[in-house]
Amino acid sequence: MMDESESRHTKGTPMPHKYDLFEKFSDGSSLWRACVIGLEGARRHMSDLSLRSPNRFYAMHLVSGKIVPFDLPQGALDSAPKLGRRGRAAAA
Repeated sequence: MMDESESRHTKGTPMPHKYDLFEKFSDGSSLWRACVIGLEGARRHMSDLSLRSPNRFYAMHLVSGKIVPFDLPQGALDSAPKLGRRGRAAAA
């Protein structure tokens, strides 16, 4: 059984998000390239991929639906609106 201090510590530990990385081609199609852990890891991996291809790259957090383009400035994700399904009232 965990004591109270262990319980508080494990509940407050944030889990890094997993991001799927995609290459976007000039015809509009996308191709999955990798899955990485953490936003900084996603940025580094997209940077590496961009050295080998003239195409654009983006990362997607599949749980929330947030898309992170490779050219996103540091900290811009914090103020980005959440993407996802709209309710019927919003779509009407």
